[in-house]
Amino acid sequence: MLRTRIITASILAPIAVALVWFLPVSLFAEAMLLLMVIGLFEWNGLTLKSNTGYVVGALGLLSVAVILFILDAPVVHNSVPALIPVLLVVGTLFWIAQIVVLSKGIEYQRSQLTEWILGIAILLFAWAAMVWIRMHDPDGHIKVLIAIIVVWAADTFAYFAGVNFGRRKLAPSISPGKTVEGVIGGLVGALLIAWLGASLLLNLTTSALVAWLVAAFFAALVSVAGDLYVSRLKRHAGVKDSGKLLPGHGGLLDRIDGLLAAMPVFACVWWLLS
Repeated sequence: MLRTRIITASILAPIAVALVWFLPVSLFAEAMLLLMVIGLFEWNGLTLKSNTGYVVGALGLLSVAVILFILDAPVVHNSVPALIPVLLVVGTLFWIAQIVVLSKGIEYQRSQLTEWILGIAILLFAWAAMVWIRMHDPDGHIKVLIAIIVVWAADTFAYFAGVNFGRRKLAPSISPGKTVEGVIGGLVGALLIAWLGASLLLNLTTSALVAWLVAAFFAALVSVAGDLYVSRLKRHAGVKDSGKLLPGHGGLLDRIDGLLAAMPVFACVWWLLS
C-alpha cells in the first residue's frame, strides 16, 4: 500500500505543478473545473447517489463557473472586484461556521439533497479561489502553487505531530486519529512552508509578507474543517474512501478535502489584506 501511494504521488505531483505553473489562466481555469467535476462525481456518490443528479449538478457547476470567469476576467487586472470575490467571502463564512460547529462537538446529519447542493457550492468556492489567485497578478501561478503546498504541508506536519505528541482528540466521533496537538503541529509547519515559499519565490514587502502568513495560517486552520467535513460524509455513507481514482490514496476528494476549505479562505484573506 505504501509503495502504491508513493508511486501515485510521484506521478501526480509533477503533473499538478505543471498544471499550475505553465498553463495560461484560461486553460488553468478549465483544468481546475474538470477536477471539480470529478470531485462532484465522488460527492454525488457519497450523498445523492443519482446519475441524473450528477449530470444536472455538473452542468450547473460548469455553467456558473464559465459565467463567473467571463464576467470577472475583463476587470480583474484593474483590481475591480466582480463576482468571484463575493464567492470567496461566502465560502470563507461557510467554513468559519463549520469550524464553530466542529469546535462545539455538534453531531449532525443533513439530508442527502442538502449535502449534494452544498457540495456543488463547496467545489465552486474552491475553483473560484484558485482562479482568482491565478489571474489576480503576474505571480498568481506561484501563489496558487505555494498555497496548495502549504495545505498539504499542514496535513503532513499534523500527521507526524499527532503520531508523536497527540494526546487530546480533536473530533473522535468523526476522525478518531486527529488530535489537537496534530493541528498545532500542522499550523506550525504550514507557516514555515509559507514563509519559506514566499522568501524563495516571491518578492513581498514586510506588510505583504505578514498578510501572506496570516492567510496561510487561516487556510491551514480551516483545512482541518474540510478534512473533517468529508470524513463525516464518508462515515455517514459507510465508506472508507470517496472513490478509487488514485491508487493507494482513494478518491480525488480524499486528496483535496483540505484544499476545498483552505483555498477560498486563503484567497479571501489575502485579497482583503494585500
